[in-house]
Amino acid sequence: MRLATAALAATLLAGCAPEYNWREIRSAELGYLVMLPGKPASMTRRILLGESEVSMTMQGARVDETSFTVAVAALADDRPATREKAAAAMRAGMLRNIAGSEQSSSSLEVPVVDAAGTRQGRETALRIEARGKAQGKPVAMLAGFATRGARAYQWVVLGPQPDPEQAKVFLDSFRLLQAGP
Repeated sequence: MRLATAALAATLLAGCAPEYNWREIRSAELGYLVMLPGKPASMTRRILLGESEVSMTMQGARVDETSFTVAVAALADDRPATREKAAAAMRAGMLRNIAGSEQSSSSLEVPVVDAAGTRQGRETALRIEARGKAQGKPVAMLAGFATRGARAYQWVVLGPQPDPEQAKVFLDSFRLLQAGP
């Protein structure tokens, strides 16, 4: 009887579990690849990034109340100072969006790969964890920020209680693509 009850409970829980349909999304045009948990939606718009108006393209998917999004901003140039300011503005903007505060931050290296997925180098990046509110509800944000060339990147998991394992799949899958010959 206990085995039958346990099996029924497991079946019911599996029926309520969100569906993560992981797929590789590759944007040669924007210079990245990432795993998303569903079919992505995309949009491009002009935003104010620090003191500069830039074009930002976003691509992402949602599972229940958790979003997984990559955003790429086209910068005016690839000078180190421009890239540093852009990454800092993205980080500050995301924290402002959730009226949040950072809980932790750490440096990491993002692989740079060629079209075949072979590692060609790396870029230094920053990963943060933050807490705040979105639409009046508490949210957690896990995000990465990097720059390469004349682009700034952010990849973000945002939701009330993101599943740590699923967030890790997304965050750790982010790669920068080396431009072709």
